[in-house]
Amino acid sequence: MSDPLLDDSQVGTRSHERPDERSVKLAKFRAVGRQAILNAKPARSYGSPTNVRFTEVADENAAVRADLVRIGAYMFAHVQLPAGRLVWTRDGLSQHQVVVVATESPGLEVVSEGPVVARRATWFVVAPGRTPVQFTAARPLELVFVNLDRSRIAEEMDVDLAHAGRDTVDDGVVRPMVNFVKSLCAIQGEKVETGATPLGGAACEVARSLVKTVVGDPVPETSLTDAVIGILRRRHASPHLSVSMVARELGVSVRTIQSALRRERTTFSAALRSIRIDMAKDLQRADPGLGAAAVARAAGFGSRQALYRSVRNAEKSNAEKSNAEKSSARE
Repeated sequence: MSDPLLDDSQVGTRSHERPDERSVKLAKFRAVGRQAILNAKPARSYGSPTNVRFTEVADENAAVRADLVRIGAYMFAHVQLPAGRLVWTRDGLSQHQVVVVATESPGLEVVSEGPVVARRATWFVVAPGRTPVQFTAARPLELVFVNLDRSRIAEEMDVDLAHAGRDTVDDGVVRPMVNFVKSLCAIQGEKVETGATPLGGAACEVARSLVKTVVGDPVPETSLTDAVIGILRRRHASPHLSVSMVARELGVSVRTIQSALRRERTTFSAALRSIRIDMAKDLQRADPGLGAAAVARAAGFGSRQALYRSVRNAEKSNAEKSNAEKSSARE
């Protein structure tokens, strides 16, 4: 949110770089007014492939303020963000990056077809990928932003970004790390030691720990299908239930869910249809006097016709599967 807005004509930097990963480079970004913010361009000269740009700014007199620190392959930013929308198109240079965003209060929405882990509506982790990511701030927000190469966690930590844990994340654990990033970004150039420093090593460790803490212990892939089915059983009556809604709740991508169900020789729509049919049958057994329309609505079909159509489709699918199995057995 800040790094990609850097432009050498707008940003002052103080560099203290050595080949060591812990060498430090500081920068500040300031932009006032909607047009200035929308015109800000990514600066490859700063070494950032995170090509995020504003596409909408709500307030004509909005302002962006960002204090940034780059330590080797790690970027840290403390940002005052206006209400608006940013899009990260993720070109070839940024597809390998992991991004962590922590806001001081709810109001940020992060949307992508790829995996996005969201906790308490204030902490987000965006996994590496090729699909664009959209950040929408409903109102001005204070946030910290950290990005790092996925190799920095893949080689040193057991973090599965495609299968986020479901346990509650303790604010008392995340808060000190967020405050550390704020303090890091508040450092003035003249106070930075030249070359590798203990501060650099500590900051990189905080970045990795922040990713691991927000993502949590992974849901074993073998249980992902069970998790999906559990949600379908609990929410079968909702007419708006969709694979994208379930994916967001589990912190995985739509493709991950589709792949898991495919291994079980089913699909999201087939699994939901089967559960709704079972629920309809249970309702009829429990209350034989209940009308078909009421049963259909309670089971999540919306109408009696939709219920009948789903039953016919299920019977047809089962017959085709049975014939295929018989044919395979004869061969």
